[in-house]
Amino acid sequence: MEKQQLKTMLSIEKTYFFKLPIKSHPKRRQIADYLHKLTDDERISDDIFALTMNIFDRFLSKKSSKTTINDRSYKLIALCCYHISKKLRTNIVNNKENDQLAEIFSKENYHDEEIFNTEEIICSTLDWDLANIVPHDYIQYFLPFDNQTQIRLHVQILLSIAICGKNQKRSCFSNRFFFYLELNTLTILPSLLTCACIKAAMKGLSLKSVHHFDEYIFQTIDCKKIELIQIQSMIEQFLQSCLQNLKLTPQRRCLVPIDTSPQQRTRVK
Repeated sequence: MEKQQLKTMLSIEKTYFFKLPIKSHPKRRQIADYLHKLTDDERISDDIFALTMNIFDRFLSKKSSKTTINDRSYKLIALCCYHISKKLRTNIVNNKENDQLAEIFSKENYHDEEIFNTEEIICSTLDWDLANIVPHDYIQYFLPFDNQTQIRLHVQILLSIAICGKNQKRSCFSNRFFFYLELNTLTILPSLLTCACIKAAMKGLSLKSVHHFDEYIFQTIDCKKIELIQIQSMIEQFLQSCLQNLKLTPQRRCLVPIDTSPQQRTRVK
């Protein structure tokens, strides 16, 4: 049953794959950080954050580049994407579970009709095709048998870092791979991103079963070895950049640094 489910998911995800890089909104990173903090504060699972950014990116990709969206409307779109994602992936039995979001709507002076209209525009623009597959959906299928709890935590954090993206460009890889991680669910297959994060987590934890994992991955998903290694290396670079600029607090989760020195990088034969 699980193998059939995985096969179906791998087939479906390709229908949402954008082969060409798409220019993101200049403030996407700030919005992603804001929404990720909101999911943390509300104790919402990370897959909802991933789906939120997926809906958000897909919606904006369909808007004309000539369309001007002011900051107030931009934030409302992001919050409505989050609200939609919660409806799709959680069982909200009472309004108390939405208290914090309702408080934000009220604080920003968003009226009920305005919120409803924005959600309707998002849904209609995407033809009501909202329940997309996100990288977190693959974790249970690809996790190695050993150290699952430890690896899962690291993978979830790495996925959040990748989804948030980075604003500065790096010259170590082509622009194609920079855009992959900046827009995540639009420009890279969710299954491939999950595998890259698992490999990065296993490397950071110095686990020895990584070669067995590689064999399983290349038998399961359709990807090139060089592509997987490059995405993994970019994720590690993102992590190092985050760790250098992070002010640690007890509430925020973090990882130990991953060694990304040239001597430690995997070479493609």
